[in-house]
Amino acid sequence: MSKRISIFELSEQALDETIDKYSGALRGYGLTWTWCKICIEVGNIAMNENRDIPYSDICKQCCPLYPSEWCRNEKLESRLYDGYRWEIDVDNYLWWITTELELRRTKYERNWGGTL
Repeated sequence: MSKRISIFELSEQALDETIDKYSGALRGYGLTWTWCKICIEVGNIAMNENRDIPYSDICKQCCPLYPSEWCRNEKLESRLYDGYRWEIDVDNYLWWITTELELRRTKYERNWGGTL
């Protein structure tokens, strides 16, 4: 089994783009279910590391959003698609991603022995 890609391996640009996408959806700009920058980067990392995973399983085995069901590569199985608790789930997701970015940008983790 492959090691899951860490959120820390993704670029700030990918995290910024997901914030823009889902913030816009909350403001009523509509949500198109397409691959985002996170999907693209997860696929690239998995393929660059020559992980022995069928392409169709990369999301399930490698994406950091998969275990929490934020994104399951299928809109009807993902918490980030319009559903019963959609606004609450998207608010929680945006809080999490924003917190990750703030920690990264302020180098908070470095001060406490976290990420490099």
